[in-house]
Amino acid sequence: MRTELLAFFLLAATGTTAHAATLRIDGRADEEQWRDAHVFRDFKRTQPYTLDAATVVTEARMLSTPEGIAFAFRCEQPAGLQRVKPFTPRDRIRNADRVNVNIDFDADGKIGYNFTVSLSDSIEDAIITEENQFNTDWDADWQHAVQEDAAGWNVELLLPWTIASMRGSDTPTRVVSVQVDRVLAERSERSATPPAFYGNPVYLSAFERITIPQYRAQILDLFPYVSALYDLKHPGSEFRAGADLFWKPSGDFQLTATVNPDFGQVESDELVVNFDAIETYYSDKRPFFTENQALFDMRSAPDGVLLYTRRVGAASDDGSGRAADITAALKLNGNAGNLKYGAFLAEEEDDAGRRFAAGRLLYTFGDSNIGALVTSVDRPALDRRAEVLANDWRWQLTPSVRLDGQFLLSQIDQSGTTTSDTGGVLRLSAMPNEQLQHTATFTHLGDELDFNDAGYMPRNSLNRLLWESSYKRSDLPADSAVAALTWEAEAMLRTNDRGDRLTSYLELQRTAELRAGGSYLFELRAQAAGYDDQISRGHGKVWIESRPWMFAEYASARRGKWQYTLGAWWMQEGMGGWAFQPEITLAYAVSDRLTLDGEIWPRWSRDWLIWLDGDRLARYRRSQWNTSLNVNWFPKAKHELRAKLQWFAIDAHEGSAYRIGARGRLVADGQAGDFSVNNFGLQLRYRYELAAQSELYLVYSRGGAEERDQRDDSGELFVDALSLRDADQFLAKLRYRF
Repeated sequence: MRTELLAFFLLAATGTTAHAATLRIDGRADEEQWRDAHVFRDFKRTQPYTLDAATVVTEARMLSTPEGIAFAFRCEQPAGLQRVKPFTPRDRIRNADRVNVNIDFDADGKIGYNFTVSLSDSIEDAIITEENQFNTDWDADWQHAVQEDAAGWNVELLLPWTIASMRGSDTPTRVVSVQVDRVLAERSERSATPPAFYGNPVYLSAFERITIPQYRAQILDLFPYVSALYDLKHPGSEFRAGADLFWKPSGDFQLTATVNPDFGQVESDELVVNFDAIETYYSDKRPFFTENQALFDMRSAPDGVLLYTRRVGAASDDGSGRAADITAALKLNGNAGNLKYGAFLAEEEDDAGRRFAAGRLLYTFGDSNIGALVTSVDRPALDRRAEVLANDWRWQLTPSVRLDGQFLLSQIDQSGTTTSDTGGVLRLSAMPNEQLQHTATFTHLGDELDFNDAGYMPRNSLNRLLWESSYKRSDLPADSAVAALTWEAEAMLRTNDRGDRLTSYLELQRTAELRAGGSYLFELRAQAAGYDDQISRGHGKVWIESRPWMFAEYASARRGKWQYTLGAWWMQEGMGGWAFQPEITLAYAVSDRLTLDGEIWPRWSRDWLIWLDGDRLARYRRSQWNTSLNVNWFPKAKHELRAKLQWFAIDAHEGSAYRIGARGRLVADGQAGDFSVNNFGLQLRYRYELAAQSELYLVYSRGGAEERDQRDDSGELFVDALSLRDADQFLAKLRYRF
């Protein structure tokens, strides 16, 4: 097998085949130019986290060309190892043989990009921020190809110079930071060079820095679209047309604009029935918002997002509940020396239409940086204007110790009244060696701080101290079934800005990665007594007694055509009684081109505490079903057919009502009526790829939700769900790139 590997690169070095100035991305890498490539050979295992030599041989090469940065992989795969190569939709590779290129084009550890190619030539791409946060909403234009032979397989990728904003694009060379890795699905094994694990607090900054030749490039792309929607429930049609414009005269400046955009998604959101006080967060796959968005992707603990693009085109402020139409939007990104800058503008239609604006600056010096993000939202229908300033910075104290933070300021003007407040985040991350890592985070969010108009903010009025530590051990006996162990500890203390002690916790987790592939996990959490000041939606705080949580999970490696995950939760979600939730996830490959996967997550609770109204809450017994089924079929190249079905149901019964009494203790207040919730969704989607970033979609969607003031058993709820029909629509959409 090493002979084939040698022959592969010897062919590239000797230029046996006639070569042209332009690389052919065909999975062969047989052009003469490859002899000048940078070579990656020292792959070490990062999953399991043993950091020893990979069990299979992989070599990768990187080459700078006028068309872009090219990568070639040679992956040996002995005959005894199953080749796992299901065709999957974009950004949905779950369990397959694959390679990854992770690259930071500016080598400053701030923004990275991930490119994945599986053995079936399915792909993923993602943006990496905050060292190890991956966001797959972004879909870029890049080339890729795969070739197989008896001894292994080859992959080629080409990343155009215009794929992302890059500072200093007019210099003859540039420094990039790179990591390449390979995943062997049958063994659940990942090997990488350099051997940094994507879950470590220092990940993006640990890539290898490489100097390469640089070439100037530019593109001007126009994406007109037409769509037709037919409503089958209320017969009628709606036609739309518009266009997106992507102009990238260089890596230093890129502009995106849209007129009369179609911001309806052909990807369906997950079904969620939310009884919590915290809004559900949804990702955004709309092309305008994912293109050149990395610079604006600023997160704030806990779980906040300063610019949440799903706000644009969300439910209109006119109170109708319909999604707002958007007149136009504009976004630009640029670089001036070590300074990155960006601007974002969007305006909705009609008198109730909101106007969004954002500006971003980021200055890098060495391995450290400082920046600012300003957002502004004008909401005339509510007589409201919201402005937010966020200052972020990072100081790399040593190669393994980093200090970063944020300062937040909001000002809200509504109906002549102005409120303002501040907040901040301070985080210290340390990785003293390859086995041990620590992170300490302090968060303060003022009582009146509010960045929800343009962003996503789970809560304000918070003081939080979070400590996270992990220890990885790989020096286990050779005859042990476990290849690596990871112990994690997490402790959190919280108060609100009024001094009330909120619920806090201590959590311990043990993960074992098996030599034969797969892993198992056990997690134990002890939650300390404290107040829940959000559950009543502003009508008083509720005292919650201490309670434990437990979770166990086994995730199998790929076995033949099957892969599965089995898990179970034991928890308390009320004032005393227990809840149990098994989790079953199954994936089955009928063939490489036809795969099925599904989830069944029922929950049975003896004590479920929810808000009713005002200062009234209720405790229920609950049966809940959360299920999904996905079918993916790729009959031939460029054709994709997907079916997605989801059912979510709740049966709540034997309810007792309570009012919030003195010191947040609950006082009995009679009975609470039974109720049931039923939610069903079905989507059938056909996609035909006309050319790169040019697609035809045919989508049928049906679903609905229902709530009844009565108890229904699970069987009745499922049968009734099939008849839910709040929406019943057929959509045809054509988007073409010129």
